Amino acid sequence: MTAKHDTEQESQEPDEAELQEAEIVEEPPAPELSPEEQLQQERDEYLDNWRRTQADIQNLRRRQGEVLETAVRSARRELFSELLLVLDYLDMALLSPVETQEGKNLRMGVQMTRDQMLQFLSQHEIEAIHSEGAFDPEQHEAVETVPTADAEPGTIVSTLRTGYRAGKDVLRYAQVKVAAAPEA
Repeated sequence: MTAKHDTEQESQEPDEAELQEAEIVEEPPAPELSPEEQLQQERDEYLDNWRRTQADIQNLRRRQGEVLETAVRSARRELFSELLLVLDYLDMALLSPVETQEGKNLRMGVQMTRDQMLQFLSQHEIEAIHSEGAFDPEQHEAVETVPTADAEPGTIVSTLRTGYRAGKDVLRYAQVKVAAAPEA
């Protein structure tokens, strides 16, 4: 029984000669190309490489354009945010009481400066966020809730600081007081 078993094992395992023959696989020789065919093949390789390079250049330009656009948008956002702060100071100056002629002249100069600033912002498509009606968390920042029976809950009662947007992007949220249900 052992002899039979040994012969079965030997028949299942390939011998070394068969393994060496199996490992050596000869590739068929490449067909000889005529000089004209070699030139066409070389031309096709160069053309493929050129097309890939052109596609890479277009992708690079597109990516660089996106990076540049993002950087410009970020810098623009910072600049306009600073200008909005100056506009806030001009608004505060206009709220000051004025009694003398010199004060009235100064107030008129501040008003003209504020108007110029608003015109500049308008030219760059910066617009104020209207703070009337219902509270919108995408445009408004609720600074305080005021219990009142005069307005529906969730309605804007007053604006503390005007918000601004550039296109669809909010530069600064409008800070508002929002009505709440009166306490019982």
